[in-house]
Amino acid sequence: MLLMTVKKRLVLCLLAVLIGIATLSVCVSAEESYKIVVNKSTNCVTVYKKVNGNYEPFKAMLCSVGANNATPSGSFKTSDKYRWHPLFGNVYGQYVTRINGNILFHSVYYSSQNAATLQTKEFNKLGTAASAGCVRLNVRDTKWIYDNCSPGTQVDIVNSGNDPLPKPVGIKLGASAKYPHWDPTDPDPANPWSKESVVIVVKNSVKRVKADSAMDLSSVLRDGVTAYDIAGNEIHYDISCNISKTTPGEYPVRYFATDAIGNYLETTAKLIIE
Repeated sequence: MLLMTVKKRLVLCLLAVLIGIATLSVCVSAEESYKIVVNKSTNCVTVYKKVNGNYEPFKAMLCSVGANNATPSGSFKTSDKYRWHPLFGNVYGQYVTRINGNILFHSVYYSSQNAATLQTKEFNKLGTAASAGCVRLNVRDTKWIYDNCSPGTQVDIVNSGNDPLPKPVGIKLGASAKYPHWDPTDPDPANPWSKESVVIVVKNSVKRVKADSAMDLSSVLRDGVTAYDIAGNEIHYDISCNISKTTPGEYPVRYFATDAIGNYLETTAKLIIE
């Protein structure tokens, strides 16, 4: 009986050791899945993903580092995370991840722990050095780090060099923005921006022209057409069509646009060549 008890204890101990090793392996793997580089010279964050043992550029994020070089350079490991966290100046940030000491990844700040109190002026500074030392991001990006990068993720903060991925363009909350105190990227179900859409205005949905080999087709198709992002800013749009300038007929034309945060819309018109 005593021998059986001893054997059971040995088996339980061995299982505990194996579980501990497996748990450690999972943690190490999670910690090494990503590393982050913050480039102070460009105000751009690059997330690298580990693929077959090597880190490859995976995601670029627009950021605001500290004004007057207030963000320290160096190599750090992330630690604590906070859904909301007080910041310097009696304000608050969402989806906060500690880089080192008082240096954090966090959203642009709010006057209270309420997602409808975003400081618009500071949000529009994303992409320029503007913080007191932390690394500010839009809510979508800082939440991605909060959700995907475990404690112990390496963060390298540098002050030179080129970014491997294009620096994203941020959306601006200008005078025509309907909800200037909400971050348009915030996934909060209460975010009113989620009900807004890119707009493409086509003043003449049926365009008529005479067949002419010298016709400036682009000018004809773009006449009276304007696209706007969800915040009311004019943005670029593209055209898809297959038209013969010298062959009479009716031709469908497709207009499509995507704003800086990924909202997409397309609409159609018709060109009649007589």
